[in-house]
Formats: sequence, structure tokens, C-alpha cells
Amino acid sequence: MLLTLKEASMAAGSPSMAVAWWSLLIGSVVVVTPAHATDHPARALPPHARAVVGAYEANVNTHALAAAIPAFARKYGMKCSACHLAVPVLNQFGQAFKDNGYRMKNGTDDLRANEPAYWPLFGWLWKNYEVDVQRVAGQTVQEQGGISNGAFVLGGLGSIGDKVSFRFVPIIYEDGNTIVDHGWIRYNQAFGSDWFNIKVGSAEFDLPINPGREYNMGASRFAALYAYSVPGSVSRFSVLFPQPGVEIMGHDLGSRNRYSVNLFNTGGAPRAHCVLCSPGIFGRVTHRQEFATGFLRAVKVGVFGAYATWPVGPDTSDLKGQRRLGGDLELWMGSDVLPLRATLMGMTGRDDRALVTGATQDPKYNAGMLQLEYLPKLPLVFYGRLQVIRNQRQAVVGSPDDFGDQDFQLIGVRHALELNSRFAWLLELTYWRWTIKRVAPGGANVTNHTVWLGTHLDF
Repeated sequence: MLLTLKEASMAAGSPSMAVAWWSLLIGSVVVVTPAHATDHPARALPPHARAVVGAYEANVNTHALAAAIPAFARKYGMKCSACHLAVPVLNQFGQAFKDNGYRMKNGTDDLRANEPAYWPLFGWLWKNYEVDVQRVAGQTVQEQGGISNGAFVLGGLGSIGDKVSFRFVPIIYEDGNTIVDHGWIRYNQAFGSDWFNIKVGSAEFDLPINPGREYNMGASRFAALYAYSVPGSVSRFSVLFPQPGVEIMGHDLGSRNRYSVNLFNTGGAPRAHCVLCSPGIFGRVTHRQEFATGFLRAVKVGVFGAYATWPVGPDTSDLKGQRRLGGDLELWMGSDVLPLRATLMGMTGRDDRALVTGATQDPKYNAGMLQLEYLPKLPLVFYGRLQVIRNQRQAVVGSPDDFGDQDFQLIGVRHALELNSRFAWLLELTYWRWTIKRVAPGGANVTNHTVWLGTHLDF
């Protein structure tokens, strides 16, 4: 949800929010060097990578992968695959474009430089058939299948000038629920530098595998790791969901080196008797290295961490903490255009014992993820994901060591049937298996098997 002026004024009562808002005000009167063609996101890429971008822009025909937002292709007159490895996953050029605030920095970012008929709006519709089978202690206890409730997104995203970018994404589900997944306004190049950009509103965290830019729209696609909560916790904090607050991020030319810091109020936390309710912080830094020759084409490494608070007891000023720390490694192999990409991530978490009823010690857990993606040809992509969660220390002494441990395996394929700058039509088939240990009566494991067949329409 976007912050209102009233909320912003109240938030400015805290030092961190005040600094961000005053930085935004001061930065707005600082002269910013105008963007020009030499600031194009491909400029800092090595020669072989720039050649790949050129091939994308000039030679990839309608069999190229479509972007999640074809409106960008319409605005800049480029092939969607210039920014995307596979829908909607970004390649290196696309990451630089996103870090620039969805700007090419070639003089065409301002809406006044575009055709009057163009507006930074997009639509996205999906429907799917899903079959779920639940097994407890090896015995099937439930089977159900059918057409699931789809959703329609009609949002706005992009830049309206050199200094201002925005995103507002309401999602309307067929069951009547409507949520705003993201809503923010960003001030680009505050103080005239790419190293200081300010975003205000509800923003996603800069995670190694971004929840909003991944394969499959199934509800369980990230539940096994990003949304994990230690057994019995009252907190609803998760790095999976956008959090309301302020993000400050920066990067060098080409986004080889980048950082982001989010100062936020934990979403969903009760609020009363507090000036800055349930504060939290998230941060990440990454470095990428490309190679002109050889099987290994690029390596990216990163570290991230979050500290969030959640109120306990009748007074919401009694805050207890949750810590998440992790690192990631990404490898591009084989080809710049049709790569095999491997992403490895590890994370550890620790919660205050006061967040778990009856706890006698702080619970701790470790988690890991491995994702593989392979593009044999455009516009076809195969992908697989493994996730594991192991509770290192239970909150309640005497609980089984593996109570609440989870294993998650997913494989899938996505193919684009129609791709152009006006719309994209895709089909996707995914299977996943999700096991949660010792949570059924008698300490049995619960395993869910899901087959998901869906279609996406982007325009």
C-alpha cells in the first residue's frame, strides 16, 4: 500500500524515516546530470555481452521470450528478450534496467518523449488447473482437483521522467479478494548519483531468487523457504512479502556491484501506543563478474540479512526480534543467450523465544535452496528447484529435533505460444512435492503432491 502524506508525516517522527524523507526533499533540488545515450544499461557490459544485447535487439524474432511487461517493449521499441532470460526472469541487461528505475537513460524515459497514446500501464491474467494429493504417513487422505481461482492484474509500472519511477500493482482474484502487491514511488539518482536512489512505499526485498520474477504462479512456489515460520510462532513476518517503508539502493554502471537497504514497519503487525511500530531492516549487497570466454560465463555472489520486530502481550511497544542471514551464489554457464543457470542459496534464522507460546529457548533453523534453469531454445525453458529446512534448535524443549522440518522439490517447463510487443501467451506445467515432518497426529509426516497446468496472458 502506498504511504499517504499523513502516514509519511507521522513516519518522519522517527530518525530513519526523517532522514529518508529529508534526503528525498534535498535530492529533488540538487542538479542531476541529464541522462544520455552513453548511460544505456548495456554500456558497462563487456564486449561479448554487449554483442548479445545487440543480437537480442536486432535479430530475435517473435520466437524470443516475452517480457512480463510488454509495455516496456512498446515504449522503447525493443524485443522483450533484451531484458529477460526467460519470462519473467531478468538477465544482466534487464537487472541494470530495473536498477535504473525502469529507465534506458537514452532520452526516451520521459513520458513527454513518447507517443501521446502510450501510458505506463500493463495487464496480466492467469488461469490454471490444479490437482492436489495429500498423504499422511504414506496413506492418501485427500485428493482434489479442478480449475482454480485465477487472477487479473491491471497495474502501472515504469518511469515518468528522469527522476521519478513508480509501481502500483493491484491483484484481483476471482473469489473477490483484492490485494495491492506493490505500491511505491522512487526518486532516481538522488544527489546526481546512481549510488543513491530512494523508494517510498510497499516494496519487495532484493532477494537472490525474486518471488515476483519466478516461474510458476502456484501458491506453494516459495512457501518452503521465504515464508517459513518456526513452529508455534505468533509473528507473521516473512521476507517473501513486500513491506511498507523506505528503500535506499545504489549500483555502479551495469549493476556489477549493487546494494539495497530497506527500513520498514513489519506488515500485519498490531499497532498501538507506538510512534514507529514494529520496525525492521533488510539489506543486501552483490557483486557480478563476467568472463568473455570459457564454459563459465558469469558469477554473482551476494549476502543478505534482515532483522524484524513483532509485538507481544497487550502493549504493542513490547517488541521481540527475528533475525535472518544468508548468502547466495549464481552461475551462468554454456551460453550468454541460451544458458544453464544455477543459483545456490543458504539462510539461517533465529526468533526470540517470547514469540512462541511455551518456549524455553530461542528457536533456530537453517535452510537452503538450489535452482537450475536451462534454455535449450527460445522460447522454451526447463527449471527445477530443491529446498530444505532444518530446525537446529526447537523453541520448546522436548520437541522432536526434526519437528517442522521441510523438504520441497519442484520441476517444470514453460513455453510461449505467442510473443510480440503487444501481448504474450504462455503455457506452463509444474509438479512439486512438499513434505513437512512430524506435524500429523502421532508424529507422522505430511506430504503434498501438486500438478499445476496454467496459462498466462500478458499485455
